[in-house]
Amino acid sequence: MKTFNELKLAQELIKFQTIKTEDKGIMKFLSKKLSSLGFKCQIIKSKGTGAKPALNLYAKFGKSKPNINYLGHTDVVANLNNWEFPPFKALVKKGYLYGRGSQDMKGSVACWISAVSDFIKNKKFKGSISIIITADEETTGHGCPAVMKYLERKKEKIDFSIVGEPSSNKSVGDEIRIGRRGSMNATVTVYGKSGHSAFYGTYINPCTTLAKIISKLKSVPLDKGTKYMPPSNLEFTKMNVDNISENVVPQSASAKFNVRFNSSYKSTSLKKKLSKIINAVAKKENCKTKIEYKVSGEAFYTVPNKEIYMVKKVVKKVTGNNAKLNCRGGTSDSRFLGSIPRLELGLRNNTIHMVNERTSISDLKKLTKIYKNILHNYFT
Repeated sequence: MKTFNELKLAQELIKFQTIKTEDKGIMKFLSKKLSSLGFKCQIIKSKGTGAKPALNLYAKFGKSKPNINYLGHTDVVANLNNWEFPPFKALVKKGYLYGRGSQDMKGSVACWISAVSDFIKNKKFKGSISIIITADEETTGHGCPAVMKYLERKKEKIDFSIVGEPSSNKSVGDEIRIGRRGSMNATVTVYGKSGHSAFYGTYINPCTTLAKIISKLKSVPLDKGTKYMPPSNLEFTKMNVDNISENVVPQSASAKFNVRFNSSYKSTSLKKKLSKIINAVAKKENCKTKIEYKVSGEAFYTVPNKEIYMVKKVVKKVTGNNAKLNCRGGTSDSRFLGSIPRLELGLRNNTIHMVNERTSISDLKKLTKIYKNILHNYFT
């Protein structure tokens, strides 16, 4: 049976220019690799960013329980100008693999497949190994839900999942994500009464009201945080007044904000709290408001269990790191896994989405060793 080297496989994956939901043949390539190991592969379509559907992969080795899963993605962000080396050449220089996706997260995908290929060649085990690879984690996020619906129809159960997002900070394995904060965007539009700025009392300035709303939302702590999650945080990201005249008070003013919230809230309860604050300020200023919310994902976390503590021990053994359990970072496909116990463990995140994204070859080797040891311990 074949085994795959993590560096060579990472280089091959990086060379596929999978920006947004463009496939470029990568899922067929992965299916061929995994099929050669004995995996049964299924391509699952979901809505893409363009006319073509996005292609996602579910692959499984074995049929019995328990089923340990790996969740990864092949899409990458752009930011492709001014690189020292071409972003899709996958060049190795001075011990580093350069390329878009090297850390986020084709490098991790390569490490897991390499670890699996070595594990199943040298060990008989009772259970199964599954892999989900999505095409749109960085964009639309339709891929993972499509795969989960497929698994539900097939009555497939995942018992534990390793999400390969770049969770590590200063060294591989120093941090393990056991959840993620929720994310919600909102647009607040304040309606006043327009008028000439020289005639105080004849207008109601929505700009002033909006400024007071911003001040109030920023000055009121949303919570004190939880054991594994920091305090919820709200940041205004854009303000707009559609007004071409400097001496006219506008009819309306708007602002956009994003709030990262911990497990103290569901998005519904947070909406009620924020709307109450906003509308109270607006009412005092004789203004009306329109508030539009869009939820990217709810807050979630897995209560540390035997599998999570096992992974911590593996990381300690391989790297010497006493991994911190936390829920840092933005959103990921992990939010679509429902009640499946999971954690996120991958490469470092110090160059993700940046120009000259890179990972050290030693980090690839360490992560492969960690993954292989996780498999060994999980099935022991």
